Order: sequence, then C-alpha cells, then structure tokens
Amino acid sequence: MKNPIPIILFCLSFGHSLLAQYEQPYRVGLVLSGGGAKGYAHVGVLKVLEEAGIRIDYIGGASMGAIVGGLYASGWSATELDSILRNTDMSALLSDEIPRSVTPVFEKLNGEKYAFTLGVKDGKVGLPLAYSDGQLVYNMLSQLTAKVAFVDDFSQLSIPFFCTGTDVSTGESILLEKGNLPLALRASGAFPGLMSPVEINYRLLSDGGIVNNFPAKEVKDRGMDLVIGVNVEEGLYGRHELTSLEKLITQIGSFQMNSKSVEQLPYCEVLICPDVVGVGLTDFELVDTLINRGERAARELFEVLADIAKRQKMSPAPVRQLPTPIVNPWKFDTVVVEKGPGINKNVVLRNFPRSLPGLCPEGDFYQGLTNLYGSGAYDFIDYQFFRTPDKQYGLRLKPHIRRGFDRRFRAALHYDNEYRSSVLMNATLQDLLLENSIASLDVILGDKFRYNFYYYLDRGALPDFGVNSRLNFNNVRFRLPDPLLGPDSTEIESLVFSFLDFSNEAYTHLVAGSDYAFGMGLEVKYYKFSTDQVKGEVADAPFFDEKGLYLTASAFFKKDTRDRRYFPRSGILTTLFGRVIFPAAVFSGDEETAGRFGYNLDLNFFAVKELGERQTGGASVTVGGLLGEQAAPYRYYMGGNNLNIINNFKPFIGLNLGELAATRLAHAQVYWQRRFFKNQYLTISGNGAFMKNAFEEGNRAIYSIGLGYGFDTVLGPIELTYGQSNEGAALYFNLGYWF
Repeated sequence: MKNPIPIILFCLSFGHSLLAQYEQPYRVGLVLSGGGAKGYAHVGVLKVLEEAGIRIDYIGGASMGAIVGGLYASGWSATELDSILRNTDMSALLSDEIPRSVTPVFEKLNGEKYAFTLGVKDGKVGLPLAYSDGQLVYNMLSQLTAKVAFVDDFSQLSIPFFCTGTDVSTGESILLEKGNLPLALRASGAFPGLMSPVEINYRLLSDGGIVNNFPAKEVKDRGMDLVIGVNVEEGLYGRHELTSLEKLITQIGSFQMNSKSVEQLPYCEVLICPDVVGVGLTDFELVDTLINRGERAARELFEVLADIAKRQKMSPAPVRQLPTPIVNPWKFDTVVVEKGPGINKNVVLRNFPRSLPGLCPEGDFYQGLTNLYGSGAYDFIDYQFFRTPDKQYGLRLKPHIRRGFDRRFRAALHYDNEYRSSVLMNATLQDLLLENSIASLDVILGDKFRYNFYYYLDRGALPDFGVNSRLNFNNVRFRLPDPLLGPDSTEIESLVFSFLDFSNEAYTHLVAGSDYAFGMGLEVKYYKFSTDQVKGEVADAPFFDEKGLYLTASAFFKKDTRDRRYFPRSGILTTLFGRVIFPAAVFSGDEETAGRFGYNLDLNFFAVKELGERQTGGASVTVGGLLGEQAAPYRYYMGGNNLNIINNFKPFIGLNLGELAATRLAHAQVYWQRRFFKNQYLTISGNGAFMKNAFEEGNRAIYSIGLGYGFDTVLGPIELTYGQSNEGAALYFNLGYWF
C-alpha cells in the first residue's frame, strides 16, 4: 500500500480551505444605474431581493440609482421607499415651487408684478444653469437621511455605500464616499439641464451617470464575492423618435454612457434589466408602473436570488456597527454661516423659526431653509451637520447668492381701461450705498408716465428702514355733485379730472415677518386734482382745482397670507392705516385749510377659502373715514377694477375709476370663483357700499353685481369683467400684472 500520508494531508488541506471559505462572509454587492424616472424600478427590485432573503453588503449607484441606493443604505426598507416615492411629487420638487407664504414681506408689498427677470453678472446676462436649482430635492434628501446626519463616512452607514459624480470642468468621474450624504446624492442626480451642478470639495459636480452610470467594477473592488446589477438604461433613440428637447439631451448623454456601461457588465454575476421601453427621463407619474416592472424583472430570477441568499446564510454575516440616529428636537451648540459677498449672518438666521444656536425641531429647521430659499436671493443653500472636537453638535450653512441677483433687470407689460398701454422696466440693485440694502426703480412708459422707487435696508434685525418715492397721475371721469349747464344749456353730469400724486415716504418696520409688517412712516406729498373743462367764475371753485403740499405721519399694519396674489385660493389680506395729515400749503382752492390737521383711519380685510374642488369663495370689507380737515389726497374715490391702488382709491365693480368721492365709506364684497382647466376662472361677485359724499350733504348707498372671466398667464392675469350697478354699468379689460 502506498504511503497514505500525502492523501491525508491533501484532504485535511482541502477541508480546511473549504471550512475557511464558509467561515468568511459571502459578500454580495449591488449596483444601481441611473436613468431618471426609470430608476423608480430599482425599488421594485429591492422588494424582491428582500423577499428572497439577500443581504446587501455594499451598494454603488449613479444618478437616480444613487438616490435610491443611498436612501436604502441609510436604513429605509424597500417597502418604505415604495411609499416615499408614491407620495412624493417629484415634478413639483424639481420646479422648486415655494409657497407664497415664505415670500419676504418687501417682495409681497413691492414685487410680484414682473413677467421677465434677467440677472447681470460681470456685465453679462446671468442665465440659469438648469431648469431646477435642486434646493427642494436636496432638502427632501436631507430630511430622509436625517437619522444618519452626522455620518461623514458612507462605509459606516447601515449598508456601506458610494455613488458617482462627474466633474463638469474636467469630465472626470468622481467617487463620492465621504462627506455630506444628501449633497452627494443631490450631485449624483443632477442630470444636465434638469438640475444645476453643485460644489463639493471645490469641484463642480453633476450627474454621475454622464461618465460612469453603472459602477459595477467599483463595487466588485470592495471585496464583493458576487455583484447584482440593476440596469435601467435604454438603447439610443431612432431618428424619428427624437421628438423633444428632453429626448435630444438624453440621446447626447447616452453616447458615452451606454458604451461605458457595456464595459462594466462583466463584473456582474447577476444582471436585472427592468422593462423601461418608452419611459422618459421625467415620467415620474409612472411610479406605480415602474416599481411593478422592477418587481417583475427581479422575480424572473427569483430562484437564482434565493440560492444566493442560501449561500449567504451558510457563512457568517459581517459584523457592522450601525450609526446612532440623532434625536429630535435637534440641538445645535454652534452655527457657522460661511462668509461671502452679500451674506449677512443675521439675515440668514432670521429666517429660522427658532433662535440659533439652540434647540431646533426638525420641522422648524427645514421651514427655515424653505424661508431662506424663498427669499429669492440664493440659488442654493448648502448645509452640513458636524461634531466639534468636544463632542458638541454644529451646523454649517453656506448660502450661494443667485447669479445676477445683485444686479437685476425686470420687465412687464400691461393694458387696462384707465392707464391704457404700459411697459414696466425695472432695475434692482443689491448693496447700493449700504450693505444689505435693496434699491429698486420702476419706470413705466406708455399713455401715462409713472415711476416708483424703493430703497430698503434689511439689517438682519428689527427695526429695518426704507424710503419710497412715487409719481402717479391719470385722468378720471368724476361725477359732479350737481349738474352744470354747458354753453348750449345742456346739463353736464361728469367731467374729466386729472390727478397727480407725487409722494416721498420714509418708514420703519418695528415688527415684521414673511407675511406681516407693523411700522410707522413719514410722508411728503404733492397732490393736484383739477379739470380744464370749466371756465370763468366756476373754475375758481375749490372743487375744480385742488392742489397742495401735505405732510403725513402714519402707523400701519399689513398682513398677507394669500397663497397667490392673483386668483388666490386661500388666505387673508389685511391693511390698517392710521394717518395724521397736515396740509402744509394749499396753492389753490380754499387756502384756509392750510395748517388744519386731518385724520384718516382705513381698514381693509379680505379672506378667501376653497369651497370644494376647483371652487373658492371670498369676501372683503373696507371701512374708513376722514375726520378734521378733509384732506384732498385721502378722500375715498370709488370705482373701477383697478388693483394699482394709491391713497384711498377703492375699486368698485359697476363704476368707472374714481367716479364717486366720499369722506366716509363702508364697503363689502362677496364673490364665488370657479376654476376651469388649469388656469381659467369664472367669477361672480356682489358689491355694496354706504358712503358719505365728499361734496354734498347726505349719504349714498350703491350696489352692483359683476361677472368676469380670466386667465392666469406668464404675463399676468388676463380678465374681462362686466359690472352693473344702481349708478350705471361698466366693462373692464386688463392684461398683465398690475403696476
């Protein structure tokens, strides 16, 4: 018999090798490709992998694959991701729709009238880098990864993870394995033209799928025994299929992407390819279909997946220390706002509902970010949580000033019955003369030249200060208190008056928020109200020629919570003015009024609420009056559909602009509005007013009904309205934002 020792040694060696193999974890990696909305199919695949019992030991992804993979690696289950995607309006996130409630009060009072905006940087027009800034997407990713907010090494997540990005200045593929997880996901998903690139470690990064859309080799190199690949890429479009800009951009990006992915396929032992034929990059509404297709594709390989899971169970699982989640409410011991041009720490932190540093519930923190972005000054707010060397928690904020925000040119067009054709040109400058100031000049050309100038200093703490200057004039057909006899003995019941209002005001906000302001102001006003249609002795009457210089001290409160300025569906608008008026000089009419004080209290309240699907109801109340000297600029002039309100001009359906004058007024309106299609509105209104006439004894009651149809367009509202009152009838047409 031959010597058995070598055979015994071989058996022992083989057995030891086999035993060692099963003593080591059998590591399975997962790679998820990019593909925009098509990446929703990854969630369906993950659900089947969980059902088969597979333990994922490493995840690598690009673009949408990075987002799904990163969220899965941070602790969300496939079922939870399914729910998240089905309940997320990705199209709304990409459009960066910010609720009007966070629009700064200065913008609500003086803005919202421009159809076109162009920023200027270094003498060049600053066009946006993409359709979306991606801020809301970033905020969503940050919220979903909040439980691992202080993990800065992605290998320490629940599942080790990396994703790819592309340096847009060099074309180099970058592996993102450390740092700010939600920012890395945001960068990897920044499809060119759809979301703007972001800065990470002094590199400008965009969609990871541009250069490396299927990083299978990189997953394999992490020591994986087997790699499962999920690829939702689609072949190139044919010539006749290139029917949209989206498809053209996708096609250009796919040339290199597809060839690179083919090189990565050999590193996958299992490849799952969900059916995504006919699905576009932004077809996010197909979430149900895509998740189901992902499930279907993975289930076809269920037996293979189950065998892999059995192999894993035969070997020990890797030891992994899960990250400790942060506790809500968060506590920031230190807050760093990175300095830069136009960045004021007080202004930035004032947007947060809670005082920072300090305790801050998660919801308040993200509300503060929304407020900050909603100011319009920043195109992206980068932020990161960190731990200090002494184990305290910190927050680092890095707002990026919007390109060209400090030098903007804006424009709008308008037409209405009273002002006729108008073109608005605006220049807005930041930090003119003083830091943290806004200077804005409106020049309105057309049938009636006008201008508005605003200068506002936001110190980051109250009180703040501002000055306004305004020139406004127009013609109004005013109904005379008593008919006049004309040259041919005909009675003249109304005359065309011209009014001119030149006002200069300085004010301060003592208390203010995004939707309200309480403050005080001082105003110098030159006012003229006259007609040249009467001659002789009659023309000397004060009524026909009033002009003077007026000094006014006022206290005011303004609150605006409407969801939209035009065709609102919810919210209130309240303005309250208390004025002390001193006629410093009266140049014509009754000079005895000079030096006599007048007092004006004016309250306006408007509320609107949704009554059901596509229906809203609204009501408004105006109460006001003059005491003491009846100062001409602050009389109540009723009539018109004009929303460009100055002084105490009040709209009233069924009357022409300024047709009736009063010194005391109580006015109410109710309306019902029905929305058709996406942006068309039918409005039925009822109006009633009780007024004390300005130029005759007694009171007058007026009432009317109105019927209107309007469109909400990029140029502003387009409306046609007919009003019938007990004093007459009027037809109104307006196009564009009111200014």
